[in-house]
Amino acid sequence: MINTVKEVWKLNPTKFPKKIIIEENATQKIPDILKNLGDFHSILCVIGKKTHEIVGKDIKKILAKDGYKPNFVFVKACDERTIFDAQKKGLKADLIMGIGGGKNIDVAKAVASHLKIPWVSVPTIPSHDGIASDRSVVSKGKTKYPVLGNPPIAVIADTTIIAKAPFRYFAAGCGDVISKITAVLDWQLARNEKGESYDDYAANLAYSSAEIIIKNAKNYRKDFESSIKILMKCLINCGIAMLITNSSRPCSGSEHMFCHTVDKSFPENKALHGEKVALGTYIMSYLHGIYHEEIKNALISYKLPTNSKQIKIPSRILVEVLSTAHKIRSDMRYTILRNGIDKKDARNILKKLKVI
Repeated sequence: MINTVKEVWKLNPTKFPKKIIIEENATQKIPDILKNLGDFHSILCVIGKKTHEIVGKDIKKILAKDGYKPNFVFVKACDERTIFDAQKKGLKADLIMGIGGGKNIDVAKAVASHLKIPWVSVPTIPSHDGIASDRSVVSKGKTKYPVLGNPPIAVIADTTIIAKAPFRYFAAGCGDVISKITAVLDWQLARNEKGESYDDYAANLAYSSAEIIIKNAKNYRKDFESSIKILMKCLINCGIAMLITNSSRPCSGSEHMFCHTVDKSFPENKALHGEKVALGTYIMSYLHGIYHEEIKNALISYKLPTNSKQIKIPSRILVEVLSTAHKIRSDMRYTILRNGIDKKDARNILKKLKVI
């Protein structure tokens, strides 16, 4: 397992983040990090109002003290309107900084891409693998679609702040990393049955990250701060895996198709992305014929959902989702769901796994 990206940077030092900091009080070092990265002056900080109260005000003072001119734009969602409005506010900026969770960082990378300027990722919760990637998920009405941008020039993860986030976000991040197990298995299936291009290095980076998080399920309570650092490294490794292949293939397979179908079929559900893909991973690991019980036990340890009651999705919806998930991105993604699953079989599978 590679816990540093130094070896990855050797492949293409212009394609990956130039600086990755994962440590206590890392936000205090933001000005020094920026000075080493370029000659920046006007910074647009993309943030949510709650995150602004927790950490945004402090970052503003830290930046202003060193002569930077930070402006803040508050976002509630990563949708086309929000990105357009943020882009207008960033026209005079020479750097974008995404501070917070998934939607804030996704908006930041999308705006930076539109304006053709660099951006910095400052995650405050460990719930997703997009903190170091070049991809945003943008909403348009009830649909979502991916947008390709640029990776951040730096990732600054302050574990002092991240450790204070609700446990649910830590668990969701673990779920998102664990999902790489079935994503890589689906990729191997596509290689073997369809001749799809496959990258061993990227696949191993993603898969071994998942294995680390599964193994740590028994130990994370003993040293939670160290577990946060482990999770952040694994999330960043997954982002790097996508950068290596210029594709989400190492990190997104049938379990993500399951998640996206839930989003489409039952949009009122409030489960986090990592929670939905975790449940999808449990189901898809069974279909792949691998150690699904071990995966289930890891999910239980992290307090992630393993059944319809816990994820708050009706059984009939989950049956529908499993029997139709193969239609999502079927033209782009060959997975274990390649032939679809009959609704009756889907119900029997979910019952056997005690999902319903």
